[in-house]
Amino acid sequence: MVTRSASPPGSPAPTRGRLPTFLVIGAMKAGTTSLYHYLRTHPEIFMPAVKEPMFFDPRHNWHRGVEWYAGLFAGARPEHVALGEASTSYTKFPAVEGVPARIASVLPDVRLIYVLRHPIERMRSHYLYAVSRGKERRPIERALLEDRSYLDISRYALQLERYLEHFDLDRFLLLDSRDLAERRLETLRAVFRFLGVDESWVPPVLDREFFRSAERRMPPLPSRLLRRAPALAAAARALPASLRRLARRLPRPRVDLDAARIPEDLRRRLEDELREDVARLRRYLPEGFDGWGIG
Repeated sequence: MVTRSASPPGSPAPTRGRLPTFLVIGAMKAGTTSLYHYLRTHPEIFMPAVKEPMFFDPRHNWHRGVEWYAGLFAGARPEHVALGEASTSYTKFPAVEGVPARIASVLPDVRLIYVLRHPIERMRSHYLYAVSRGKERRPIERALLEDRSYLDISRYALQLERYLEHFDLDRFLLLDSRDLAERRLETLRAVFRFLGVDESWVPPVLDREFFRSAERRMPPLPSRLLRRAPALAAAARALPASLRRLARRLPRPRVDLDAARIPEDLRRRLEDELREDVARLRRYLPEGFDGWGIG
């Protein structure tokens, strides 16, 4: 049974603008960027140019208020039946708390799409992404054991159950990233059906996969210098946005993929940690779900 909570502290005031009818809530490094690009091509779907507004994440844009959020969807036309966005920080509990309650307070009837990837492969991809962004310098064995966020984001039942305190299960579409990769059109038609738009649409970019970052890359030297020199970082933030965007597109050295392999003993330990969560996840998925061989 769903309990509708009171609005969280600091809830934004109501707005007259159009707001999302659906959210892609994660998981990070599970294929949400590709899904975002496929959905954006649909003539009845509007998604803003910024893939991850992170409005319901209190560390980012919640303080800006719902009018700011509605402004992201101001370009939606009458023919856009479904409006949505895709912020993976919405499933990063406990590092990011209170997101489902904030969503329920602003979008009580929203539909929620959650893309699930093999939990350990997601962790590895997450690690490579963090390395490529200059945010991770530890060997993979240390990083995955010392930073619980890698594991917590892969605890899909843990994340989902926070939402089920505020939304019924029929508000969710749970996708296996393997289906998005291997049965793409069939999977997208299920998404279109869930969103109430024309399911016969074939995205013109159907044969492409999209990645927000090159997981095979190491952080460029300027990025590492900026992290170590606050004055330089402040100067960099003062640069025009166009120059900052150009800098982000500069090539980066490649990650040593051999060094980012997960040793078998660590993999077994992670599987043990994940087994109970995967078993709980089965309650919410159709029969036949293989649990990625974990639980």
